[in-house]
Amino acid sequence: MSDQIHFRMEEKEKQALETILKQSGLTASQAFKLFAKKTIASGGLPFEVAEPNSQLTAAINSRDYVAFDSAEEGLKWLHE
Repeated sequence: MSDQIHFRMEEKEKQALETILKQSGLTASQAFKLFAKKTIASGGLPFEVAEPNSQLTAAINSRDYVAFDSAEEGLKWLHE
């Protein structure tokens, strides 16, 4: 039995995506199925998310967090 997934995206992005996928001989549906299978097989996203968004960049640059030199130091702090 199969199920359906629906999502929304901006029309311009959809058109750009379909143009790129068409060059590879794929539809958006086929590409999503491929993405889903690779995500399941790898146990996570099948690619690195390298560019933080503006909100994450602002949080990182704010220094409004506690930094540690090692995982052990962070764990010690958590358990104090």
